[in-house]
Amino acid sequence: MNMLQQFLSLSTQSAGIIPVLALLFLVVLAVAIERAAFFAKAAPSGAEIDHRLNTLDFGDDRSVNEVATRYRPTVYGATLQAVVEARSLNPDEMDRYIDEAIVRTLPQLDRHLWMLDTAVTLGPLIGLLGTIIGITESFNVLGAAGPSAGAVTGGIGHALIATGCGLLVAIVGVAANGYFAKRVRLAILRLDLIKLTSVKRTHLVGRNTAGTAGIAGTADTRERQGQVASVRAMPRTMASDTSGA
Repeated sequence: MNMLQQFLSLSTQSAGIIPVLALLFLVVLAVAIERAAFFAKAAPSGAEIDHRLNTLDFGDDRSVNEVATRYRPTVYGATLQAVVEARSLNPDEMDRYIDEAIVRTLPQLDRHLWMLDTAVTLGPLIGLLGTIIGITESFNVLGAAGPSAGAVTGGIGHALIATGCGLLVAIVGVAANGYFAKRVRLAILRLDLIKLTSVKRTHLVGRNTAGTAGIAGTADTRERQGQVASVRAMPRTMASDTSGA
């Protein structure tokens, strides 16, 4: 009960800044937990698909179909299913069809991460606003008749608490964002690896086109990583343009 009273007191004295920072911190934790659960569930399926495909012979369409059917509900299974569906197409059309399936998968990998970017930016700014409010109150007390030292230092202390909370949100957000950005890059590499491995195992694309597919796959991987980076950078660019205006 004492902690609740202290929280309510800080909330009142910070003009509602502390509750906002607490809510922002909960959002960061919720996104981190959700993304951690997602990648923990997706990673084993990707490794299993890759392992099973590597054990197949060239032209073993039946086994590729079995792997695609088993892992179809997973993120990586959608790419393998696209390979199965596109086998009747010519190599160029097949490559485009599979790439479309991979691009449709990217939003699942990058989902909710924009919230971490936003929290990293907003946390320190909101904390700074709380600092300004606390220092302003301290100056008001200092200008009043017969101010006490406790009243002045109390306002400064509340200001520092708001700053610390904002920095805490930013630190946790940066750490989580960096970790999950790496997981997204690894997932994209896994998707392209599954694409190349499964295409080589189909009867339509033989060893003559395997090298071309490998070069195209590497270029596609870099392009997709650039697309994810550019999309995730949009909130920061917009914030920079807004602050510049």
